[in-house]
Amino acid sequence: METRLEVLLREPNPLFTRWLERWLREAERRDQKSQFRLRQALESLKSYPLPLSSGRDCSILRGFGGTLCQLIDEELRHHKSLQLVPQQAVVQERYEQQVQAVIRKVQEKQLEQQKRQKSDRPRKPTKKDLAELAALEERERVVEMQPGRFELLLLVDTQETSGKNKRVLDQTRSYLESLGARHEVRRLTIGDFLWVAQDQEGNELVLPYIVERKRMDDLASSIRDGRFHEQKHRLHHCGLQHIIYLVEDYGDNEQLGLPLDSLQQALTNAKVQTGVRVVRTANHFRSMSYLAGMSRSLGQIFAGKKLHSVDRGTLDKATCLLTNSDLGLLKFRALYEDSAKNAQLTVREVFVQQLLQLHSLSLERAMAIVERYPTPRCLLDAYAECADQKQARLLLSGIPCGPLERPLGDKISQCLHEFYSTHFR
Repeated sequence: METRLEVLLREPNPLFTRWLERWLREAERRDQKSQFRLRQALESLKSYPLPLSSGRDCSILRGFGGTLCQLIDEELRHHKSLQLVPQQAVVQERYEQQVQAVIRKVQEKQLEQQKRQKSDRPRKPTKKDLAELAALEERERVVEMQPGRFELLLLVDTQETSGKNKRVLDQTRSYLESLGARHEVRRLTIGDFLWVAQDQEGNELVLPYIVERKRMDDLASSIRDGRFHEQKHRLHHCGLQHIIYLVEDYGDNEQLGLPLDSLQQALTNAKVQTGVRVVRTANHFRSMSYLAGMSRSLGQIFAGKKLHSVDRGTLDKATCLLTNSDLGLLKFRALYEDSAKNAQLTVREVFVQQLLQLHSLSLERAMAIVERYPTPRCLLDAYAECADQKQARLLLSGIPCGPLERPLGDKISQCLHEFYSTHFR
């Protein structure tokens, strides 16, 4: 049977309250920024119903940082050394200690009782637990496909089969059907097209090819809003060896939003710096013809191969597809889950995506910064160790970027310092 204990004290921490009120008045008189933190700490202290014995105990309350807790402990030691505590306060403190002892005993008994109940009765797994266990077993299960026992299937992202005009609705699919390309429309978390090997049991292994289709006007739009660098980063880390940018002309490539030379330079940079393959086509039909041709070529290459599933960590990107008869490929489900935008990301990956949102920060420059400072905390600590503001503003200027190892530059370094050192309210 649970025991309920309720102790209500009119003013559980009179000393700490009086000190905070005094410090708050001083901070308000001097118009210091600490007055906001002190006011927040005072409100949380008054709302707390139990007595606190030290500044360290106050750290559980909102507004009490390490400096404020240390200040309370110093004031408490000074208060005790002067022996200015009246007898009534001593009696009150002893009473509060007794109350805390009773509370601890009751909580310990309740905790022991809950542990006994949990140990005596095993917890029934929920539907979520069973689903997670099944998903884990499915990811760990090794899939093997013998030569001739699988078929290649072109997967098309759902966004590639829709249009605002009903006359061109599902145009991509109609083109692929007319060209005889075996395909299936499915939601993809990365890329617009990819190929999978599918056996009779329904297992699917992803071939090391992924296609990102962009029309010239969409390419210009993605460069302006930063999606181009973010997509390039995600494609580079998806685990597939061959990345193809399928770029379609938009009429005469006029009124794109950016100069045509700038778009061609962006594609060249992507090709040289990250190793992606850029394929230019005249229109939508030509793009689908290219994909249909790729399907036929891949069917010939993988016809006599033996395939098996591997994890991303053990995937060998240097494997030659023509000479190796046994290839390790990723499962489609693993690629789908790991490449989702809301997947579990490391601090380093989040830092890269954050840098890519800033103007003039390309993927190569962001990766160079992260190689030197893996997290924002490391960068802020480096700023704090600088001798002066001038050194801090130029801290990143000399970082080499890209294959040519050109320095990041003073302008970007100053921009990053201003962004990460400015306090917003």
